[in-house]
Amino acid sequence: MENFNEYFLRERKVFLENISYETVKTEQSVTPTRKLGCRDTVVAQLLLPTGVKFIFNRRLNFEPEALFTLSVSFGVFMRFDPARRDEIDWKAVNLVSEFTRHCPALLSDMTARTTLLVAQITSAAGATPIIATPPPTHIAKPKTDE
Repeated sequence: MENFNEYFLRERKVFLENISYETVKTEQSVTPTRKLGCRDTVVAQLLLPTGVKFIFNRRLNFEPEALFTLSVSFGVFMRFDPARRDEIDWKAVNLVSEFTRHCPALLSDMTARTTLLVAQITSAAGATPIIATPPPTHIAKPKTDE
């Protein structure tokens, strides 16, 4: 789809969708090497007839499980242009693929806000902040909820 953005109104606001931070209790006697995992995903939720909600999520966790797990999600709602909404069968469109291809500024905004919150949360107890930038290049397989 070449003109993805033309099917939506121009007004868009990025909003905080969810934050989840959980402390993980581990035995202090054994301190194995741990790897910090960082995974980004984008999910689309088709909300007919009004528009589409896109959620960007970053999840951090350790392997083996330790210290904490953290998930930060930002969303954006894109309202359909009523004059063009019915030109497309939206259930047949890979919304995540189209969004990531045609809305890099929105995705970048969501990623930057997520990076900032992750850094602030991970430094809240006086530790060095975790700054995942540039963002991880792996975006999980698209998921579309109708």
